[in-house]
Amino acid sequence: MKLNDTFAMALIGIRHRNLRSWLTILGIVIGMASIVSLIGLSMGMSKQISQRINSIGSNIITISPGGQQAHRSGAFSQMQFRPPEGGLGTRKGQTKLTFREADELRSLPGVSSLDARIEGRASVSYIDKNLSLSVIGTEPASFPESVGVGLVDGRYLSTSDLYSAVLGFNVANSTFNDLDIINKQIKIKGIAFRVVGILQQSGSSFGGSSDDAIFIPQRTAKTLFNQTSAASQFAVVAAQDYDIEEVAAELENALIDLHGVTKETENFQIITAATLASAVSSITDTLSLFLGGIASISLLVGAIGVANTMFMSVLEQTKEIGVLKSLGAKNSDIISLFLLEAGIIGFVGGFLGVLLSFVVSTILSYFSVPMLVTLELVLVGLVTSVVIGVVAGLAPARNAAHIPPVEALRYE
Repeated sequence: MKLNDTFAMALIGIRHRNLRSWLTILGIVIGMASIVSLIGLSMGMSKQISQRINSIGSNIITISPGGQQAHRSGAFSQMQFRPPEGGLGTRKGQTKLTFREADELRSLPGVSSLDARIEGRASVSYIDKNLSLSVIGTEPASFPESVGVGLVDGRYLSTSDLYSAVLGFNVANSTFNDLDIINKQIKIKGIAFRVVGILQQSGSSFGGSSDDAIFIPQRTAKTLFNQTSAASQFAVVAAQDYDIEEVAAELENALIDLHGVTKETENFQIITAATLASAVSSITDTLSLFLGGIASISLLVGAIGVANTMFMSVLEQTKEIGVLKSLGAKNSDIISLFLLEAGIIGFVGGFLGVLLSFVVSTILSYFSVPMLVTLELVLVGLVTSVVIGVVAGLAPARNAAHIPPVEALRYE
């Protein structure tokens, strides 16, 4: 039998069982749309996070106190870390990062600036609001570079400031609900500070989100938190002509010497955009695999539906199979006929499933939910749906091919 004749007969068989065929196709549609949508959602989230990491602080290296168990791989713990009430200091069993060490690191090649920060949580009041918020003491000279984001309004801290504050976007917009707060006073631990600037929204930055923090001069923070010798964190800005990973390696070697430790017993952790992006990629890849596995269950149900439809098709076309064999059709022709029919069902289901995933993507975009449906994902989805259809139709096709012609012609 010629391929075009086989294809025409397969289409006739599908149209002959119109309702059953579309119900079978629907099973493939749901399964494929689920897989493409969930994997696309995971890929979209990964891309959005990676873009944010690369655009915010891509040349910033964060150094924090912490054991080897958190080194490099502890990026997310740093993002979510919230310092304790009254000042961060250092955690039990961890070596301090001192201001003297900050001065040593500033002299290293590739270090454009270094912000030795003091972090803590403190009571903050504004009008009728009294809250416990993250307060960061920063070096005004390094602050514009180390914070990694621009300003919505006002200015950065200056070296002459003492009781001035710059608010993170969420603090001004959500917590205080006042984007016109410039030159107004807030009180931190009962001490009045004048708001001089509001940062742009960042989403996240190394060492915690700048959106939810209040930045004050470091010298004021030393007194406020009674922390005069140890910093909570170093935010190092790498020079433009230097590779950030090489600068991070230099910082690591210098701190190993200053702390008298080895690479195996490091009591600090260094985070760069690359290590953070690697952690994000690892998590999103696992998430894609997990979500894809869940969605595959519905595709498996669709495959069972294809097999059931094809078994019924074999029973309904038993006499036609006998006629074809009596006219000289080979077993391979019969197998090809039913496999092609199953493949068409799989392809149509996969194609409609991909279209449905684009509809889902459009709907989610209105809610600012990132979803990325790439050409590669579409092609893999279509090929997978065809393969599933063919595999599901293999057993029915083999059964059809092995029916004796005489018995097939007698079948009622």
